[in-house]
Amino acid sequence: MVTLLGIIATPVQADIPANSSVISIEGHGWGHGVGMSQYGAYSRALSVEEGGGGQTAEQILSFYYPGTTLSVVETLNDLSIHIFSGEGATFTTSGPVDLINASGNVFANIPAATVLTIIRSADIISISTPDSIDHCIENAQPENIQHCADGPISIDLVEGEPVHTAVIGQFTNVGTSGNSYHWGRLVIRERDLEGDGIFLTLENLSMEKYLYGLAEVPPSWPAAALESQAVAGRSYALARINSRRSNESWDLPWDLYSTINDQYYIGYSHESSSNASNWIAGVDATANEVLLNGESPISAYYSSSNGGHSESGAYVFCTAANHPCPDIPHLPAQIDTFDGLANPYSSWERDYTGEEVANWLASSSVGSVGAIIGIYVSNGFGASGRTDQANVTIVGTARTAVTKGDNFMAIVNGGVIDQGGGYGDQILSTLYSIEGMFGIGNQIDQDTPGFLSAGWIGAESGDRFGSVTDTGDFDGDGRMDLLVG
Repeated sequence: MVTLLGIIATPVQADIPANSSVISIEGHGWGHGVGMSQYGAYSRALSVEEGGGGQTAEQILSFYYPGTTLSVVETLNDLSIHIFSGEGATFTTSGPVDLINASGNVFANIPAATVLTIIRSADIISISTPDSIDHCIENAQPENIQHCADGPISIDLVEGEPVHTAVIGQFTNVGTSGNSYHWGRLVIRERDLEGDGIFLTLENLSMEKYLYGLAEVPPSWPAAALESQAVAGRSYALARINSRRSNESWDLPWDLYSTINDQYYIGYSHESSSNASNWIAGVDATANEVLLNGESPISAYYSSSNGGHSESGAYVFCTAANHPCPDIPHLPAQIDTFDGLANPYSSWERDYTGEEVANWLASSSVGSVGAIIGIYVSNGFGASGRTDQANVTIVGTARTAVTKGDNFMAIVNGGVIDQGGGYGDQILSTLYSIEGMFGIGNQIDQDTPGFLSAGWIGAESGDRFGSVTDTGDFDGDGRMDLLVG
């Protein structure tokens, strides 16, 4: 179908230039929105006089994880935490340390505070002090003894004598460098993946000491919020560890990551921070308490903010191929009236140029669509309005592409990070909408009569109307016409 739309006095540019457009995204909350909202828990814990709910930790937890039982259980004393993976590491000690080989024997004593540099090169680990002595090598006859050739090397930590760790040549962003630890045992393992290097883990750690170093909420928050976080963190960790230890395919030498891939753990760096005693008191007040579904600890998911409405775990953690998934009764979607109080992430807006988004898409699995003419979101929304399973349709001059809402967010955020941007530039949750000329309200359907508005983005899905445009004096009257076909 070809239509002569109208007579215009001046030439019309057929395509909307990508660099002249702004894509505005409005959203709410920060994170996946499943389970407990940390800002919601904060507001619920505030006194009524302060505008909060005056709720106890048990009341907070019963709202966010309905149908669960708060119980005291026997937890674990042998946690193993992945700290980082890299070419090597530096340890800054604050007292004497012993280097222990795979057999559990001390092969070197470092008598005073110093800096140890650990490097793996040509499959050999070296541990050197500033005097260039490699303590892995023992001078002996008839030949030197290499103590670091077989198995992990470890340092037993001493309470109150923290060891600061920093990665050299980190391989992935799944790790936390620059923190200190004083519980458990630091273990250096050979990394048997491409690039070699080392794994650094913290082992022989009790659950309660692990929680001491969990830096998920400010320790200045009300006691009930801290206690709620301690129970959620303990429950999540125990469920995760039980799952991995019983999974034969899990062959990594740790139970948990120190990053938000699991929970953000920084050890002594958190324990020694301002107001840390409040957090430690919250952990102690809830010692060994976990949330159970029947007899099993639950994966007590939480995020910074749900934007005023939590989302069901069945929606967020269901892959597109398996959608819809069975409900998880203790992770429902529900209105949360306390989430927006004193919450800087309750609402936010981000603006990106069409050129930026087009480039990010071209570098992703979606591929190039040309210059972006329009974007809209449709179908598959969660109960809260989240877009994880919704379709994001990108209309371009070269082609139209469709991806899921969570993938679109990941593509944009990846592009922002590559440009050096931070959280303040990223889409913070899938509870978002795309506004302005890029909204679905500006899509032209096949029955739209008359002239097209200035803000049109293209034809309805599957219709090629609007895919070809041209200008010229087609009727010979000396004035320019716009042709759309």
